[in-house]
Amino acid sequence: MRIAALSDFHIGARRHTDGFLHDQRTFTRVLDRLEAEHDAIVLLGDIYQTDHALVPTAAAARRMLARARARVPTLAERFERPPYVHVHGNHDAIAGPMLGAPERLRIPGRFPVLFIHGHQFDPVAVHAGWAADLGTWSTGRLRAVGLRPLAWWLELRDVAIKDRRFRGPTGPYARGAAGLVHEHAAPIVVMGHTHCPGITPLGHGVMVNTGTCSGGRTMWVGIDSERGTIEVHEGDRVHRFEAPEGWAAPASTS
Repeated sequence: MRIAALSDFHIGARRHTDGFLHDQRTFTRVLDRLEAEHDAIVLLGDIYQTDHALVPTAAAARRMLARARARVPTLAERFERPPYVHVHGNHDAIAGPMLGAPERLRIPGRFPVLFIHGHQFDPVAVHAGWAADLGTWSTGRLRAVGLRPLAWWLELRDVAIKDRRFRGPTGPYARGAAGLVHEHAAPIVVMGHTHCPGITPLGHGVMVNTGTCSGGRTMWVGIDSERGTIEVHEGDRVHRFEAPEGWAAPASTS
């Protein structure tokens, strides 16, 4: 099966709080291409930004999800039907109960693939959730009062700092992915969340990051679960990986 995965669109409930910043017609042409070349397309979380309300409650998240989808009706309608599957992230967690988006997804094949957003392994989100929530709330308020450039700078700085601290084969994301390889007998684990695309070998498995489609950028991952080939597309650059001869998923421990 040929699978594409994209994540972290951050489509906002209002234009001035939107982090997507794509021309919808141009982005639709990207989706047309992916649909033509793949059997399934996984939307790997944070597709919508639902936690920028002044008072972040579940009711507010539901309203923001509805408003965000109403801002991009063509995309929202498209995402509801095959070949799209939405796996929720931390900023669109409300899509779980509202849209039926699961927390993780396993697609079988000769090389099974496990999809999960990845915030579950973010040390800040896990051990200092209040700080992560405060950061999100703060950038949302900055956008709301017209300081979008400052909010964008702070978010990019946060991404860069976390990437330096947590990336690599011994980092928390790689350790989490290695556990999922064994737990789900899936040698390919795909995450988003960090906004930093890449491929990290894990012995008898590999962790892949989709990057982001926010800020007008276009990054995505293409996987062939029968051939064991992976391509990470970052603008015009393509990073490739092929499963070694004889590579196989370990037995599941679940």
